[in-house]
Amino acid sequence: MRLLFFNEGNLGSHVLGQAQVEATLRAMTDDVAGLEAEFVTLAPQGRWAHAAASWSRPILAKTGLELRTLRWHAVQSTRGRGALTQAVAAFRPDAMHVHSHSVALQMRGLMAQTPTALSVDVTIGDWARMPAWRTASRGAALQLKVVERAERRAFETAALTLAWTDWAARAVRATAPGANVVVHHPGLDLDRFSPAPANERAPRERPRILFVGGRWEDKGGADLVAALGDDLGTTVEIDAVTPADVAPRDGLRVHRLGPGDPELMELRRQADLLALPSGADAAPWAVLEGMACGLPILGSDVGGIPDLVGDAGVLVRYGDRRALGDAARSLIADDAKRRALGAAARARVEAKYDARTNTRALVDLLAGIATR
Repeated sequence: MRLLFFNEGNLGSHVLGQAQVEATLRAMTDDVAGLEAEFVTLAPQGRWAHAAASWSRPILAKTGLELRTLRWHAVQSTRGRGALTQAVAAFRPDAMHVHSHSVALQMRGLMAQTPTALSVDVTIGDWARMPAWRTASRGAALQLKVVERAERRAFETAALTLAWTDWAARAVRATAPGANVVVHHPGLDLDRFSPAPANERAPRERPRILFVGGRWEDKGGADLVAALGDDLGTTVEIDAVTPADVAPRDGLRVHRLGPGDPELMELRRQADLLALPSGADAAPWAVLEGMACGLPILGSDVGGIPDLVGDAGVLVRYGDRRALGDAARSLIADDAKRRALGAAARARVEAKYDARTNTRALVDLLAGIATR
């Protein structure tokens, strides 16, 4: 069977999960007998494409008249259609996997010719309505309606839609009741992500909270620091992995690390807790990676985070700094609860997010739409 995997690629420091999807699928499909896989990644936007998609003026932005949402999706889906057309002509697959689905808004003709599965971590509407940046302007709402109409048609044309979480699946069904939807997450390589043995845990003066996020404000980094207040540097420390310009202070260490950096892996294995009180996330890899390393999770109730975390952590309402601080202090003070949540986190990842198991299931799903 010949399968084509098309990936939109990373979109700057604010969206880094696309490359992880491709890397996981590349590694895991090598073990599948009888499979010939081709991987194609959309090239980064060139100068003119970036200008067409992202040009902005503050005055127009306030009213939504700059049409940035429409322009972004028009540019990306046009580029995606062109790249995928060439790839299909050269490889002639039996079925295709496209991530993320938002790049497929102009691929209905291709999807009608070759059975296609669209991979969805968040619908376009739910992403636009994330609490960290949602806008109520009439212009923005009208643009969103136009884009969501194209999204609905893409879902209904695709042979299969792979929703990463139950939350995403509900949104797809609400957007396109006629879509064929299953819940399927790519998963993690659990040989790479694992808890540190007790004898490899370094001694420390204070418990360590790990924060991993490219968008410091949107993902709740500033909320976390404010919520801990004077406890930071006296009873607890934060290791923050972010490219953002964060003001230094006692108890806060900022690390500039890429997703695959060995130092980041060591930070996970040495932390006592992973905190991501995000206001703009769908199915963050940082949460699953922390869980795979046996970390309890302190997260927000945003997007698909509750589906990922389950019984492996504590969730608070986004933006509620008092609740966030209380939850963090409670977890830091209770070693037994942290150990229990950490064990539950690892068990949950093994049961639901093992990339080898999930990739075999994905190949079976794609084989099903290829024969149909």
